[in-house]
Amino acid sequence: MDMREQILILRRNWMLIVSLALIGLITAGIVSVIMPKTYTATSSLFVSTQNVGTSAELQQGSDFALARVQSYVDLATKPQVLDPVIENLELDVSAKELATRIKASTSRNTVLIDIQAVDSSPEGAADIANGVVANLISSVADLERPTNGLPSPVRMSSVDTAQPPTSASSPQTSLNLLLGLLYGLAVGLVVAILRHVLDRHVRSEADVRKSTSLPLLGGITESPATRHSSRPIVLGGPGTDAFRQLRTNLEFVAVSQQMKSLVVTSSQAGEGKSTVALNLALSIAQSGQKVILVDADLRLPSVAAATGLEGNIGLTTVLIGRTTLTEATQHWGSGGLSVLTSGPLPPNPTELLGSAAMSELIAELELEYDTIILDAPPVLPVADAAILTRQTDSILLVVGATRVSQHNLSKAVEQLSLVNANVVGVVLNRIPRTGPDANSAYLSEYGVTPLPVLRDSDGGPASPVAEAEAAILRDSDNASDQPLRSGAHTA
Repeated sequence: MDMREQILILRRNWMLIVSLALIGLITAGIVSVIMPKTYTATSSLFVSTQNVGTSAELQQGSDFALARVQSYVDLATKPQVLDPVIENLELDVSAKELATRIKASTSRNTVLIDIQAVDSSPEGAADIANGVVANLISSVADLERPTNGLPSPVRMSSVDTAQPPTSASSPQTSLNLLLGLLYGLAVGLVVAILRHVLDRHVRSEADVRKSTSLPLLGGITESPATRHSSRPIVLGGPGTDAFRQLRTNLEFVAVSQQMKSLVVTSSQAGEGKSTVALNLALSIAQSGQKVILVDADLRLPSVAAATGLEGNIGLTTVLIGRTTLTEATQHWGSGGLSVLTSGPLPPNPTELLGSAAMSELIAELELEYDTIILDAPPVLPVADAAILTRQTDSILLVVGATRVSQHNLSKAVEQLSLVNANVVGVVLNRIPRTGPDANSAYLSEYGVTPLPVLRDSDGGPASPVAEAEAAILRDSDNASDQPLRSGAHTA
C-alpha cells in the first residue's frame, strides 16, 4: 500500500475515523465519571541488622538484610500480617481480598520496602498502609527470633508514615481521555483499512481496468442538476463536453467497424445508462446526423418522463402493429433528434425484443436514420440486453461510479461475451465532482463562460450555428465599446 493509497483511505473515511475517535473520547469520559474514586497511601520500611560490632559483622549484616528483604515483601500480603489489620480496623473483607489492595515492593539492591494501600477513602488507605507496616515489623521480629531467646538480628523501622492522600489515584481522567481518543483513532483506522480492502465498488478508472480490458471511451462527471434528479443534461449546460468527447471516441471506433445501431446498457440498475443514452443521442444529433433514440427498456422505461414526451404509444405499440413507426415517432428539440418511447409495458418484454417484428423494425430504422441509440435494460437482472445484441451492431456499457462492484462489472462483461456481443467500450458515469474519488480530468469548465441559452421560435435550443453567431455578435459589440489597447492600429 503506497502513500497515495493511504491518503486516499484517509480522505474516504475521515468522517468515520473522527467519529470513532470522538466515540472513544466520550466513552472514556463516561467511564471516568462512573468509576468509583479510590485513594492510594504509601508507607516505607527500612531493613537492617542489629547487635553489630565490627565492620566485618556490619558487612555480613548488610548482605543478610539484602538477601531477606524480598521475603519480607512477599510476607506483607500474607494472612499472618493482614488478619490483625482487618481485626484492628474492623474491615469487612477477607485477607485474600485485602491482599489485592496491598502492593509491597522494593528497589533492586536496596533494603527499603514500600507498602501501598488502596481504599475508597483517604483515611482508610492511610490506616491500612500503616497497619500493614506495624504488623509486618512484629511478624518479622517473631519469625527471625533465634531459638536461644536472644532478640532478632533483623531490625525493621518505619521511615515514612502514610498520610491521607489529598487527591484520588483513580480514575485518572486525563489519561483515560487520552487512551479513549487513541483507541478510537486506532479502531477507526482499522475499520477504514478493512473497508478499503473489502470495498470492491468501481470508483475510478483504475477499478474499471481491474474488472475489464474493454477500452474506456469517456467519463461523465456527476453534475448538480442530475445528482438528485433523473432529468437529462441538456446540451449547452455543464457536462456537454463530456458527451461530445464520448461521441468523438465512438466515431473513431466506428472507423474500423460498423456502428449503425448502438445499445446502451449497464451491469445493474441505477448506473445512469438512460441519461447517457439520451445525452449521447442529443450530442450525435447536434453534429448533423439523423438520430433516433429508442427506449427499449420495457420494464422500467424513463425516456418519456425525462423528455416530457407522450409515453402511451411507442415501441410496443409498433411491434404489435397497433401503430406505425411514423405515428409513434416523436421529435424532441431542434437538433434533429427523434424519439421512440417504450409505449405500454408488455407482459413478455424479452420475447417481444427478440421477435421478428423487432428485427424488422431495427432494419427499417437503419434505412431511415444515420444512428440508432437503444436504451436497454441492465445486463445482470434480465436477458433483454443480450437479446438485443443479436439484432444490433454494438453495445456501450455504462459503469456507474460507486454504483456497481468490480465483480458485477466483470460478470456483466462475461455474460455479454458469452453471446458474442460487440462491446465497443465502457463509459464511466457519475464521477463525483468533489471528494476523494473526484477526477478533475473530466471537469469540462475549460474556457467556458456562462451565457444565456438561446431558444428558437418553438422554444427549443437554438442551433449551434445560431449560438456561435450570437456569441460573435456579442463579442463584437463588447469590443466596439472598449478603448483601443496600447499599440493597436485603426484602418
